Amino acid sequence: MTSTSGRGWRGRARDDPSLSEILYVLQRRRLLVVGVVLVLAGIALLFGIFREPVYTAEAKVSVRPQEKLDGEEAMLTFLEEVRGAVVTQEMLSEVRRRAGWEAEPKAFSERLDPRTVANTDGGPGLQIRFLGNEPGQAALAANAYAELFVEGVEDLGDRPLADGVPVAEAVVEQRAVPGDYSPRPLIYAAIAAGAGLLIGGAAALILEGRASGWRGVRDVELTLRVPVLGTIPDYSSKKTEG
Repeated sequence: MTSTSGRGWRGRARDDPSLSEILYVLQRRRLLVVGVVLVLAGIALLFGIFREPVYTAEAKVSVRPQEKLDGEEAMLTFLEEVRGAVVTQEMLSEVRRRAGWEAEPKAFSERLDPRTVANTDGGPGLQIRFLGNEPGQAALAANAYAELFVEGVEDLGDRPLADGVPVAEAVVEQRAVPGDYSPRPLIYAAIAAGAGLLIGGAAALILEGRASGWRGVRDVELTLRVPVLGTIPDYSSKKTEG
């Protein structure tokens, strides 16, 4: 006897490949898929390493006004006025010199990220981050900015700022240490690997479909001679009665 369920299954036509078909093709063409993933991930990783700064260093400066400021907004406004009075092109040029920066000033400014913040003690402060290709360079740049900022505040003396509040003092609260590794190149590589999986999988399906001329599960299993959704019924041998 033959399997009626098998006959019915063979008689059905499927236009779209099932998940089992797709997974099987990916397994058969795994070298192609893995190759595409590795190539794209490698390119993205190298691009991230050579084009993006990969180390981050951070220094902190505490700035104390002579008069008490009410509210965080007032403190941040005060800090912005201090920055406007202290940070000049001459100061930034000296920061680059101390950091040993030899590239364009614009590239240095793009990697420098000073932010006005409220310190843990509630006072105003400045957080200086620098992204560098080397850990030592990142720390040098962040520390140079912090030190020169403190020197600039000292040069202000008791001179009041625009809102009439003079600066009492500024100190380097935290010096930068050789920077931590930035995960951005790895993130780029992970995204590229995902894209490679999609591209490689699509290419594998197209190549397998063209090579086999599939119309559905029946064609897949008969062409590959392996079960995709289960055991292929044996239609070649039929039992005869009596």
